[in-house]
Amino acid sequence: MARPRLENVESKLLAAGLGLFAREGVERVNSNSIARRAGVAVGTFYANFPNKYALLREIELRTLAGLRAARVAAIGEVSGDPAEQAKRSIGAAAQFSEQHPEAYRVTFGRERAGAARHGPVVSESARPLAEALLRIQRAGGIVSELDVDLAARAYLSMEVGTLLWWLEDPSRATRAGIVDTLSRLHPASQAQMDPGTPRAGR
Repeated sequence: MARPRLENVESKLLAAGLGLFAREGVERVNSNSIARRAGVAVGTFYANFPNKYALLREIELRTLAGLRAARVAAIGEVSGDPAEQAKRSIGAAAQFSEQHPEAYRVTFGRERAGAARHGPVVSESARPLAEALLRIQRAGGIVSELDVDLAARAYLSMEVGTLLWWLEDPSRATRAGIVDTLSRLHPASQAQMDPGTPRAGR
């Protein structure tokens, strides 16, 4: 019998871990249950990940990468207006969370509950936005007194909290309503720039 390809085993473990983390919570899941759910031996789990937190971290990194790619693609469709770029970025984030609710909840929900072990994912995802806001600030579109690092983290904490709240019960608001409200609160919405403005919202 042919051995399963390594990437297929890893994918099975990640999918099994994600499903269990989303349904039961990270602390109630162990490597044995993940391996059993994936249909592999416990030794195979440890050949791929040293522990469940390493698997969780891989889920977080892949989710962050997918979310960022969605934002970048959305922003690439427009140019010049930071507010419109921010709105497209928010729309991409809302759509991503809707399409990948388990990954979004597992990645961002633990930090909001104070249970993150491997560094705050919101802080990691805030860096590109802080850099974009700094470019706008240097070009004169945002007041110099604004702490762009704090603004980026504060905004994204609000965005994440709102999307997690929405995912709990999508009937609470429409996606369009979520995007419109968050867009109005985005730091870049106040920017007044020329057509060559650096892009925001990533």
